[in-house]
Amino acid sequence: MRLIACTAALLTLSAFPALASSDAAWKDLRDRSDRACIKAAGELRNTKVTAYGDTFQSVTVSTVEGVYRPKHMKGARGKATCVFDKRTSQVEVQELQVRR
Repeated sequence: MRLIACTAALLTLSAFPALASSDAAWKDLRDRSDRACIKAAGELRNTKVTAYGDTFQSVTVSTVEGVYRPKHMKGARGKATCVFDKRTSQVEVQELQVRR
């Protein structure tokens, strides 16, 4: 009896198609993340996303680069890490300290 119940459960579960995100959904996520990260990197101008990191269950991580806006920075280039929350669309940008 137990074997019949397990077999029936497995057959029922295998009848449903696997759900996966489409290419369009991934592109939309990346576009939303890129726009939010560029907007949040306020101290940088000519900002662009240079590295799209990993997508975790609730956030995406990427790197943005640009030129610092303050005049005393004299056009120095800057990098920052951006964490985008997929559920709330909130963004956190943290400057990267690059050692040379």
